[in-house]
Amino acid sequence: MKKYIVIVSCLMICRSSSGYAQISRHDLQITNISNEGFLLASSTQKVLIDALYSEGYGLFSVPPKEVTNEIMDGTAPFDNIKLFLLTHYHKDHCDPVLINEYLSKHKYVLFVASKPSIVFIDGNCFGFARFKKQFHKLTPEVNHSISRIIDMIPVKAFGLKHLSFYMDSVDVEENMDNVGFLFAMDGIRIFHSGDIKINALRDYCAKNGKWTDTIDVAFLYYELFESGASDIDYLVETLHPKYIIVMHIPQRNIEEWPAKIEQLKARFPNILFFKKALDSKTINISGTDHD
Repeated sequence: MKKYIVIVSCLMICRSSSGYAQISRHDLQITNISNEGFLLASSTQKVLIDALYSEGYGLFSVPPKEVTNEIMDGTAPFDNIKLFLLTHYHKDHCDPVLINEYLSKHKYVLFVASKPSIVFIDGNCFGFARFKKQFHKLTPEVNHSISRIIDMIPVKAFGLKHLSFYMDSVDVEENMDNVGFLFAMDGIRIFHSGDIKINALRDYCAKNGKWTDTIDVAFLYYELFESGASDIDYLVETLHPKYIIVMHIPQRNIEEWPAKIEQLKARFPNILFFKKALDSKTINISGTDHD
């Protein structure tokens, strides 16, 4: 009996530490899924964001089927997920059927999204509301923010205006709720912008004053850099990140970005992007015990 207890205890310790053993206290492991989808792993926590979708509108990449299957099955490295964050419900970020099935299979994962995103998924998957115990609805108005602690992870949701798309002189994205997230994983503070242009950040700061939230790693939509040096200077001076990850680059432009990244490094050395699904990088954020 004692031998059985020892074996079970060892198995539990090995299982609980799986996926974290090689990540030190001030490291963040970033695994690209596609577009704005990432798996983030710190020393004891894992978070998925914009990770389940299957539509690229003919412009953007979609995760390979085998990657989606690994996420759905919760196989390493997609095991032990604490939070699943969704910035908005466009189909190149959100597949209602996949998210519905994922929450059904992984009842310990908490889903953090705006009310419109949850309503959209529910409208496509009748009965999605039965997972409401897993929901954490954060729906800040544009240029406002909401803060919560979710499963011991501090999360701040920002209402940042989704980038505009005009048809017949009407911004058809006017009513799309885009949520930017700032959250802390083992003291490492991560910001994910969702789909925004530079004016959205400028408008938020004009409404709320100087940006005061500490950011270690900023995941930023690629069009935030469309003006080159002036935009990256503004982003660095405003957000003061230690690292920048450029995301959601269209497939037709992906080959141009290694050269662009090198140009941007002249203004900010710690900037990078991921080219392919499952590309992974571990970065060290020293001294991340923020108040």
